[in-house]
Amino acid sequence: MNTTFSYRLSLSYVFLVTLILLLLFNGFITNFLSFTSFGLGTLLVDLLIMLQIAHLVLTLVYLYFTNQKIDKEWYLLAGIWLVLLLLTLAKLLFIDDNALRDRVLGLRNNLIYCLPVVYLPLFLQKEHLIKKSITFLLTGGVFLCLFAVFQFVFSSHLSLTWLVLRGEGAFSFYDQDITRPTALMGNTIIFASFTLLLFSLLFSKYITQRKRIYLLILAIVLTANYFTYTRATLVGFLLIGMAILVLHTGRWTVHYALKVIVSLSILLSLIFGLGYYFRDTFLVKRVTGRELSTISSNEGHFSMIDESILYLKEHYLAGSGIGSQGPSANPDTVIITDGYWFQLFLENGLPLGLVYLAFYLFCLLYALQAFLKTKNLLLKQLCLAFLGLSVYYYAASFINSAFIGRVNFILYWVLFGLIVAQRLITKKSHHALPRH
Repeated sequence: MNTTFSYRLSLSYVFLVTLILLLLFNGFITNFLSFTSFGLGTLLVDLLIMLQIAHLVLTLVYLYFTNQKIDKEWYLLAGIWLVLLLLTLAKLLFIDDNALRDRVLGLRNNLIYCLPVVYLPLFLQKEHLIKKSITFLLTGGVFLCLFAVFQFVFSSHLSLTWLVLRGEGAFSFYDQDITRPTALMGNTIIFASFTLLLFSLLFSKYITQRKRIYLLILAIVLTANYFTYTRATLVGFLLIGMAILVLHTGRWTVHYALKVIVSLSILLSLIFGLGYYFRDTFLVKRVTGRELSTISSNEGHFSMIDESILYLKEHYLAGSGIGSQGPSANPDTVIITDGYWFQLFLENGLPLGLVYLAFYLFCLLYALQAFLKTKNLLLKQLCLAFLGLSVYYYAASFINSAFIGRVNFILYWVLFGLIVAQRLITKKSHHALPRH
């Protein structure tokens, strides 16, 4: 029994680290190791997730026949995920009439990629494994940020293979000699949003431990993000930072609320003042929507949002079909490419879309409750990072779809899965303490 459990635990950790590795360096695999039109990196990620599903099912069968107990919280999360799976399958099989390929890929993108929510809490039962996983993620992430800085500085001397994923063109602006870095993670918004995941983890660690090394790493992450010239993520740093600070330092009193309001007013006044002083610089024009590429982008976004709303008014029950709008959708029939919330409801219709939204909000409230109740430092850090990142993703998903990008989406659920795993670990250690 002990030997079997140790093997299961180590295998799950290897699966997790391998998944992180494949996600972070998917672009390098696609550009330098793939010899077919189908990306080898995507194939490896999907294969690994299938192995995790098989591992999960076999383990549950083993635990059932050996009468071993599982925490009720795990059953709750697994039950919610299973209900979503059944409802999605029912709609996919009996209601939707879009291409079967799109439906299968939509199921994968929207739900199968959420597997870490149920996989990680069942297997990761040691705190040091969670710490090592976060360290591995941050190390790989910082390497990609340094690579992005390299891309920006030497873009004029690099071939497209080193700048973007195979088959794509360089990301730039009208009338500007600027090539935006991607770290080979996809487009610039996906990479820029990934840097916010790193920022959330690092800032949470810094404000709880005050180690100067985190400031240095944060500077690298901020620099890489700045070079992408991505408006949403520049605002995202402020949103995440304020959310984490309020959660960490808040005392939930009227006096504290007044302090937050005053501090926020001063900060916004400073930002607007600097923006007005540097109003003719490219970055300020980009953020305020006065740059040519930005104007064109805004017009396209608003047009697609209008079309999405009109379509939903006529097809509010079934929508356009699962997989019809996401990252794997047919570009000839897609209604909206930017705005995850609109994609979610277009694909699923309002009834099923609301169930998905309820799942997201449940996870948000779960992390908030875990943060407020725990005294465990690692769990607090993970919750702060998840809550701060969620503030950005949930706000930004009205205007972009970085959240559903494979790297960001899976790592978001990995982070939540680690929260649940660490919460169960702390519960178990608390129950194991001697009582007097």
